[in-house]
Amino acid sequence: MINRTRIFISSAYEADLKSPRKIIKECLEESGHEVPIFETGDFGTWETDTLEQCLQVVRSSDIFILLINRKSGASPNLMSGNITATYREYQTARNEMKHILVFVSPDIKRNFDILHPQLKVLYQEYLNENHRIPKSPYDPFQYWIENCKDVMAKEILSNADPFVWAFLFDIYSNREWLYEFDFSDTPSNAKIISQMLSTSFRSVVSLISEKDRINQLKKQASYLLSYADYTIELLHEKNLIMENLVHSKEYNVDSWSNFLEKGIKFLKQPRDIVQAPNFNPIKVNTITCFAASLYLYNEDKEKFLHLVGTTGEISAPYYFSIDEEDIFVVEAFTKEERIIAFREEKQTIYLTEPVGNYVFCLHFSLDTYWTGNNVMAYVEEIESAIINAKEEEYFFEYFKSMIGGVL
Repeated sequence: MINRTRIFISSAYEADLKSPRKIIKECLEESGHEVPIFETGDFGTWETDTLEQCLQVVRSSDIFILLINRKSGASPNLMSGNITATYREYQTARNEMKHILVFVSPDIKRNFDILHPQLKVLYQEYLNENHRIPKSPYDPFQYWIENCKDVMAKEILSNADPFVWAFLFDIYSNREWLYEFDFSDTPSNAKIISQMLSTSFRSVVSLISEKDRINQLKKQASYLLSYADYTIELLHEKNLIMENLVHSKEYNVDSWSNFLEKGIKFLKQPRDIVQAPNFNPIKVNTITCFAASLYLYNEDKEKFLHLVGTTGEISAPYYFSIDEEDIFVVEAFTKEERIIAFREEKQTIYLTEPVGNYVFCLHFSLDTYWTGNNVMAYVEEIESAIINAKEEEYFFEYFKSMIGGVL
């Protein structure tokens, strides 16, 4: 059986695009491709959630073709999250790293080119005010579009639904090329799409011979084996600590440092900070754990948190008084809660958490420069990136239990 290239055609539900969609489908199918479209029943049985059904087809496709004209959807009203179904399809294609081709009617493309400088200014103003990228591409422009006083700009904006301009800005900002497509002459332009795809296919032909090896690499590393190795290794380090304590009655810094080195291994892979993961997932930064420190409060001695172990290239203070202010290690211990802190000069995020009489502090570097305001705006997303992945939550909880738990 021939495994044909699967191409998804995405567009708003618009009368002027119904015929072009079918013509493009027929042209591409004549070239040997599989081109399912919703309106011809190609998606199989009817599903209650039609959008999710479309997204599933996007994920299973190889190429994503996006057609943009004047409409954002059957209605100008937007979905929850201030987005459209077509935008969800586009973001899904991006997240799945599909090959994307965007075609825009010539007049809309020309008008967007005129609007682009103003949209760029508005977008930067939004970033300066909110210190985070918008959850919806429409958010930075909504007020200006709906209340525009400039006669020329207002006339240009009237050529398409408001969301179309925001959508185009988002696509252009993602460095997707906007190809002009005259929908009134679809048969001729559909052939151009076939020619463009042929050019794309030629660039990846050399990878065919590497297919088996690539698939093998993608499937490596079993979660269960990794977790088993991790628990055994950490248990061994904790046993060494306890044995040393029995003989010397003191905690050995080197022993705890070895424990921390093994304990944070599961955190050392880069982790994406993703906003709006449930309806419009966008990666906003990446963090990597590069160090950790551990402090112990001894009730029989002075009111100090004493350093008992470190790992990574850091110079942690040897102790903190629990009366000290503006020290996040102390604050986490006294408040008995997890704290996320940030030092802009070091571009380092700290996750500090108490476990019994211990406080551990994880150090994370940022891939892209952020200010303190950026970190404050993304606190929930940062915490989710570190410990909320279902599989890695087991690693994190086991790490905590080995620090403050009883064997």
